[in-house]
Amino acid sequence: MQRPTLSPASADALPPASDDELDWWGHAPHRHDEAQLLYAASGTCALDVAGTPFTVDQRTAVWIAAGAEHSARFDDEFVPVSILPAPPRPGPGNTHALLVSPALRTLLLRYARTDEFAALGQLGARLREAPRTSALTRTVPLPRGTLTGPVVAAFEADPSHDSTLDDWAATLHCSVTSLRRAFLAETGLSFTEWRTRFRIELSIPLLERGTQVSTVAARVGMTHNGFTNAFRRTIGHTPMAHRAA
Repeated sequence: MQRPTLSPASADALPPASDDELDWWGHAPHRHDEAQLLYAASGTCALDVAGTPFTVDQRTAVWIAAGAEHSARFDDEFVPVSILPAPPRPGPGNTHALLVSPALRTLLLRYARTDEFAALGQLGARLREAPRTSALTRTVPLPRGTLTGPVVAAFEADPSHDSTLDDWAATLHCSVTSLRRAFLAETGLSFTEWRTRFRIELSIPLLERGTQVSTVAARVGMTHNGFTNAFRRTIGHTPMAHRAA
């Protein structure tokens, strides 16, 4: 049986799968008597907990409350890091997503390699300190259509790429209107909004490694003020606050 491929942008569009298929590329609805932490060493997991969607990836882990019914769908590159039982978290004991810093990721991967409960001491402390993040965290869609694919590839190679839609339309031998429509149809976003979100997403690991805000802004092709305003509008706080967290 061929294993289905799941991308973050298409998780909600997948048709229902049989239990046998879910066993191959995910998990059917089930519960645990104790809390579980689920993280992705690589790839992405689309998690449903009592009807609430979560995304597990390299920046986001999910702390699943004891007794919460949940199911999961994996993409082809998903490598899980699962801690069961998971260390307790402060605050309400409901299921929630948490932001994984580079330091926390290092500890999670170390635990996955050794599988030693002795390693849970330092890891547990980091997990208790990790801030909550939105349950609906999603990576920005990466369209691969005939018109959109070359544009996305250029931004992946250099996020500061500054060609305009007019430039791209000339390169791709299409109209600007066709290119705008392609981005909207494949991502649900205008080209300008997609580009902003793509750049903001790439900036997050740089900020979490302590890179100066002005340097990050330049690397993703934005002015300092433009980057700060876009980051606040997209994430909910300033890049300086995110860097200091």
